[in-house]
Amino acid sequence: MDKNTPDAPASADVPPAETKSTASPKRNRTRWGRVAIIAGVIGGAIWFGAPWLMARFTQVHINDARIAASVVTVSSEVAGRVTSLPVVVGDTVAADDVIAMIDRTSSEPQLAAVLSQLTAIDAQVTEIETRKKMIEKQLAAQREAALAGIAVAEANHEAALAALTNARSRYERVNTLAGQSIVSEQSLDEARAAFDSAAQQERAAFAAIESARASLTIVEADAAQLDMLDSQIASVLAGRTGTEAERSLKETDLVHRTLTAEFDGIVDATFVDVGEYVTPGTRLLMYHAPARTWIDANVKETEFGKIRVGSKARITVDAIPDRTFDGEVIAVGGAATSQLALLPSPNPSGNFTKVTQRLPIRLSIDADGVELRPGMMVEVYIDVAD
Repeated sequence: MDKNTPDAPASADVPPAETKSTASPKRNRTRWGRVAIIAGVIGGAIWFGAPWLMARFTQVHINDARIAASVVTVSSEVAGRVTSLPVVVGDTVAADDVIAMIDRTSSEPQLAAVLSQLTAIDAQVTEIETRKKMIEKQLAAQREAALAGIAVAEANHEAALAALTNARSRYERVNTLAGQSIVSEQSLDEARAAFDSAAQQERAAFAAIESARASLTIVEADAAQLDMLDSQIASVLAGRTGTEAERSLKETDLVHRTLTAEFDGIVDATFVDVGEYVTPGTRLLMYHAPARTWIDANVKETEFGKIRVGSKARITVDAIPDRTFDGEVIAVGGAATSQLALLPSPNPSGNFTKVTQRLPIRLSIDADGVELRPGMMVEVYIDVAD
C-alpha cells in the first residue's frame, strides 16, 4: 500500500466541520426570532393592556344603565265615552294640543241649566233690592211727614196752652169780680165757656201730638220690612252660593272632558280606542318630554364609594354606537336596589349566598340634539381619577 493512503481518511473528516459551521447561524436566527416574538407579545400586551389597566384605576364602568324620563300617564277624571283620540304612539305633541276628548253631550246642557238658575236668582235678588229701595224712599217720606206733623202738633199745643192760660186767667178774674157783684153772671158764664173751650182745644192739640207720634212709630215699625227684605236677599244669596258651587263643578267637569298636553312631548302608549267608556282613573295614554331625559344606572357596592355628585362621565348609547356623549353624576342613591323592591326576597331557611348589591345613581347627559328614548340601554364610564 502506498504511504500516501493515510491522507484519504483526513479528507473524509472535512464534511462534518462544514456541517457545524453551517448549523450555528440557523440556531442564532431561531433564538432571535423567539426573542422578537416574545418582545412583540410583551409590547402588545403593554400597548393594549396599559389603557385597560389605567381605566381600571381611573374609571368606573357601568353597563346596567338606561335612558330615563318623566313618562306621564294621562288618566280620565270623568266618566263617559271617548269621542276623540287624535294621537297614536310616536306622535309628537305640543303643549296645549288636544290629545283626547270625552263625551260632552250631557255635561253642556247641565251647565246651561245651572247658568239659567243663576240668572233667575240674580233677577230675584234685583227685584227684592228694587223693592227695598222703593220702600226705603216711602218710609223716608213718611218719617219726614210724621216728624213735621209732630212739630205742627207741638206748635198748636203750645198755642192751645197759651190760650188756655189766658182763658183761665180771665175766668179767675171774672169769677172774682162776679163774687163782688161787679160783673154780671152772663160775663162769668162767657168767661167759663171760653175757659172750657180753651181747655178742650189744649187737649185736642195734645192728642194731635200723640197722633203724630203714633204715625212716626208706625213708620219706624214699617222699617222692619227692610230687615225682612234683607233676610230674603241673604236667603236667596245663600242659595246662589250652592248654585255657584254646582256651576263650578259642571264647568270643571266640562273642562276635564277635553284633555290637552301639559308640555311638548312624544306619545309612548295609548290604552283606549274611540268609543270606549271610561271612568275616573282610567288610563288613556302615556307620553314624555324628550328634552328632559337623564340616565338611571345601578353601580356595584364595591365601586359606589368612588363616585361623587359632580363626577364627569363618558356615555355610549347602544342604539347609537358611533357617538359618545358627555354626562355628569347628579344624584346618588341612599339604599340598595334590593331594599327598594316591591317584593323583597326574605331568607327564612337560613341558607345564605352573598351577592354583590347595586345602588342607584342618576346622571345627566348632553344629548346634543339627539333624540334619546326612555329605556334605551347605555354604558357609562365615570371618571374617578380624583
